[in-house]
Amino acid sequence: MRYHQPPVYTAENECQDCSKCVRHCPVKAIKVADGQARIGPEKCVACGTCVRVCPAKAKRVRDDLDEVKQLLRQPKKVFVSIAPSYVSEFPDVSTSKMIAALRRLGFAGVSETALGAQEVSAKVVRELNEGRKKLLLSSACPAAVTYVQK
Repeated sequence: MRYHQPPVYTAENECQDCSKCVRHCPVKAIKVADGQARIGPEKCVACGTCVRVCPAKAKRVRDDLDEVKQLLRQPKKVFVSIAPSYVSEFPDVSTSKMIAALRRLGFAGVSETALGAQEVSAKVVRELNEGRKKLLLSSACPAAVTYVQK
């Protein structure tokens, strides 16, 4: 997938220049330029704080639906990994119904993100047992990982 815009962006026609997002951004990734509160993708960790606090709904999360549909049309198998926190967005949908729905949409398989985290933890243990000395970060949170990377 090729992304044409960062994960969090400003719908410039909607921005009312209230600067609420500027004040609340935990990594100071938003600056006012030309009367618009613009997100600097080089600093943004996609935590979503600006999206939540923007009264004009000008800060938005990129919609990748078309890219996912394109992936599902290709002959290769596509698998989906869902975070355990998905239930906060779909509280009335059982896990079995969620898996069935994703399979009906065309995903070849469904896994829980926690299983991937378990694999990463096992590899970290192996590396520690081998005496490798390096900085390790253990977090499944994309915002935390991006923050450390940047």
